[in-house]
Amino acid sequence: MRIIIVCVVVSTFSALAFANQGHLLLLSQTRDERATTIAGILHTSNKACEAVSRTFLQGTDQDEASYWNAECTDGASYVIQLTTTNQTRVIECEVVEDIMKRTGSGRPCFTRFE
Repeated sequence: MRIIIVCVVVSTFSALAFANQGHLLLLSQTRDERATTIAGILHTSNKACEAVSRTFLQGTDQDEASYWNAECTDGASYVIQLTTTNQTRVIECEVVEDIMKRTGSGRPCFTRFE
């Protein structure tokens, strides 16, 4: 019985160690809190966004990175990748669309992953 309990505890802590903390934070927030947090991420990434008017979770990939979209009040829109290693990557949705046109792969912003 002790072995089973130890295995459950170890596997739980292992899962938490590799959890996508940024993604879990955004999921736990209200819509307004999420917009403020994402606006901060955009500001830190030197992206122009006075305020976030819309957020959207596109989904997660095979490495458990999550992809959030943000639309700003000025019309700019971004995709934000949050990884399990706490790295953040921000790309303009226009750039994503250009890449999709050239490569024929990817997903447009504000469209859920399948």
